[in-house]
Amino acid sequence: DAVFMPSGGMAQSIALLIHSSSSSSSTSSSSLKFRFACHHSSHLLLWEENAYEKLLNMDVIEICTKDKHENGVHIPPMRYEDVLTCFTNEKEKQLNESHSLGEQGRLSTLIIELPHRELGGKLPPWDEVVGIGQLCKEEGVKFHCDGARIFEASAGYDKDLSEIANVFDSVYISFYKGLGSISGSMLMGDKDFCDEARTWLTRFGGNLYSLLPYAVDCWSSYKKYANVETFGRRFEKLQCLTKRLESEIEHFADFVTFDPPVAETNMIHVYLNASMKDCEKARDFVLGEHGVNIFTRIREIPSSDPLSQQGFGGKFEWTIGDLNGSIDNDVFISSWRAFINELERLKPTS
Repeated sequence: DAVFMPSGGMAQSIALLIHSSSSSSSTSSSSLKFRFACHHSSHLLLWEENAYEKLLNMDVIEICTKDKHENGVHIPPMRYEDVLTCFTNEKEKQLNESHSLGEQGRLSTLIIELPHRELGGKLPPWDEVVGIGQLCKEEGVKFHCDGARIFEASAGYDKDLSEIANVFDSVYISFYKGLGSISGSMLMGDKDFCDEARTWLTRFGGNLYSLLPYAVDCWSSYKKYANVETFGRRFEKLQCLTKRLESEIEHFADFVTFDPPVAETNMIHVYLNASMKDCEKARDFVLGEHGVNIFTRIREIPSSDPLSQQGFGGKFEWTIGDLNGSIDNDVFISSWRAFINELERLKPTS
């Protein structure tokens, strides 16, 4: 079953509430908070103003992989061993507590994002995702998929959406990201889960008088783009482009580092070894001379970040979608070559 919702934030909050209540008992102490676990790069931790705490009165167990990075750039996604360590530590913590945590103190839900957007679209190995699902069943923990970009993951894994969804107790998908529709999301689970989700949708004020314009546009985009072939073509194009850029453009590696080194979906993060000022100057030069925008939004890497000490001044996300996916690869190569040449010209002389 599935429930259409106005936003992903609402959908995932509702999923957490349902899973937490299903793991609790009527005798639980009301003073104890429900808890869920997720990767340190989760959208819930970075972009939702701590809604899980302020609105849901929940605590989070953060599964952090920052210390496993390579040169500060290549931070790995959440893996089976990370989840196993988390579960083991939680059981030991409960055994060592002088008082029982009770049902509400238990870990109720594990969230995994496929792919990890903040890590450049990285995907955990599929067999490990399946293994994590089995581990959750053994530990009595609900397994939820933040599938905002599940269509991208489907192409990266080369698996049907149904095969991916079957591993989870619930799945959230977004219609406005890779599918390009206006706002809208879907929360999926079994019938009992979705019946309760509809009740929570009303409590959250999400049962708007009319969602028809959103639903129609989302359905149209879903029918047009939601398939492995569409996202597979985007994925293959990005892999082809990054390989050509690295092999055909002189000095490319001096200024650009891809994360992950080889694209795992149709998105990748681009780290630029130049100052923000020079990156923007070079971008504007290429736009004026070639009519191509190398990037639109770029995040400055602060001086306090160790990456800044390595010379990185900014990073941006590069995603192949419907529009830029229609641009000839040679146009990308010539534009990037001009961009690198301009960065080389702007580079400070020692």
